[in-house]
Amino acid sequence: MNLGLIEHFLAAYEMGSLGKAAAKLGLSQPALSKSIRKLETQLDLTLFHRTTKGITPTSYADTLARRSQAIQADIRNSVAELNSIKQGEAGEARIGIAPALAPHFIPEVVARIAVSHPSITITVVEALYEGISQGVVRGELDFALTNLPPRGVDPDLAWRELFRDRFVVCCGKAHPLAHKRRVQAAELLKYPWITPARDGVPWQRLADLFVAAHCAAPHATVETNSAAVIMSLLQRGPFLTIVPRQLLLPDVLKAEAVEVALEGMTFGRSIMVLQRKGHSPPKAAQLLLDACDVVATESGAFRSNDT
Repeated sequence: MNLGLIEHFLAAYEMGSLGKAAAKLGLSQPALSKSIRKLETQLDLTLFHRTTKGITPTSYADTLARRSQAIQADIRNSVAELNSIKQGEAGEARIGIAPALAPHFIPEVVARIAVSHPSITITVVEALYEGISQGVVRGELDFALTNLPPRGVDPDLAWRELFRDRFVVCCGKAHPLAHKRRVQAAELLKYPWITPARDGVPWQRLADLFVAAHCAAPHATVETNSAAVIMSLLQRGPFLTIVPRQLLLPDVLKAEAVEVALEGMTFGRSIMVLQRKGHSPPKAAQLLLDACDVVATESGAFRSNDT
């Protein structure tokens, strides 16, 4: 298949207009239309519905666009890697991470790579599962480190467990519960709560823990997934929250927040490595992935057996 036809198709798909796509490509609209029809003939599929208002992609176009975007990303990455080899450099790695890994785990990994392979360029994108998993599917990211979603992983992705993390209840250093040796679930309901999204798994697991302790679920005074907002609020009021323990590992955060001493009020989750099926990462990304495995193995904090 001619890569030029794919480029023309993607321009039309992404712009949503043959006229705009033709202008972007420096072609006439009839020439672009002919190119797309040639691709449709080769595939024996209709990629766009044509109307007086423009073009509408079919389900075939959606699938082809996703695959083609990944192919284009592979070509760009291959050219970049070859140029790096030519110039004596180790290349570039592009990874996506869950927010909980930003304060401690990834900085530890990157710091090691910076010492052992200083010529590698590392791009880190922090986002929730949906954002970074689709980045891997499209070839924009070499791999991602994130939690496994309840609905399962995209069929185009392969995954494996890197380590287990656990959610813990925590508060600010000045909180009345900060230094209490044993706290009961009912005591937690006296204070305002910062909670994760109430339609997500962490909130559902938290509510289940309170039910198991014969208590009502806490009222969400603030609902957010922002680690920065959570840590800032813990310092400004008597808030409680439940966060991945990864957020409490860095020394700077240990000075701001503490884990509340509770019996059984924790639950675990797996942090996974996501990669595209059948795709080998470039050398730099593989070096970074190897470093992730080493850091996860060396630190006992990353091998919790909590469920």
